[in-house]
Amino acid sequence: MKLFLAAALALLSVASYAQTKIVSFDAFDYSYTGALSFKHEEGKHADRDTTTFKFNLNFAQNLDQYVGLMWKAQAYWNREDITFGSNDTLVSTFGGAGGLLYNFQANDIKNSFMAGAVAGIERATFQQAGASKEAGFNLFLNLEAGKRWDLGSYSAANISYAPTISLNLKRYGGDIRDTYFKSGRDLRFNFLKFDILF
Repeated sequence: MKLFLAAALALLSVASYAQTKIVSFDAFDYSYTGALSFKHEEGKHADRDTTTFKFNLNFAQNLDQYVGLMWKAQAYWNREDITFGSNDTLVSTFGGAGGLLYNFQANDIKNSFMAGAVAGIERATFQQAGASKEAGFNLFLNLEAGKRWDLGSYSAANISYAPTISLNLKRYGGDIRDTYFKSGRDLRFNFLKFDILF
């Protein structure tokens, strides 16, 4: 048993030093975390109830044959349901994306400049009061660049402050494209973003 514990500790130490995997989280819309909230507001004419569910993951891992390059994957399921008199709304999206992340200082990823791109597809459903559900598959491309600053190691992981700027481009499809939107752009300044490196 002692030998097993020593081997496990050594493996975790090597993983911490090598830093070949990254999980990211930030403060934008509960991004890269999970959350379930129930909100009730008493109104003058009608009460408003909001149920929000968010589940987001962002993971990257080294491509051994290419120094500094990582494959990156995202998966999410977000849903917001608002009941407010005659103004009920429902927005639900789930999807996934894959792409690449490049670390410019491959020998010190925890302090590196980085840039990445992911492309993906999502299934979205919109519904407004008195209208039928509109759904479709949307295509999107996310471009991101930023810099990491090392905050130190904790257990088997290293935490870096990693603010980024990202541009998200989306092409709506199906009923959503016919009824609501054709395309969208989203510029984000992710100033509360952290990377956990393993």
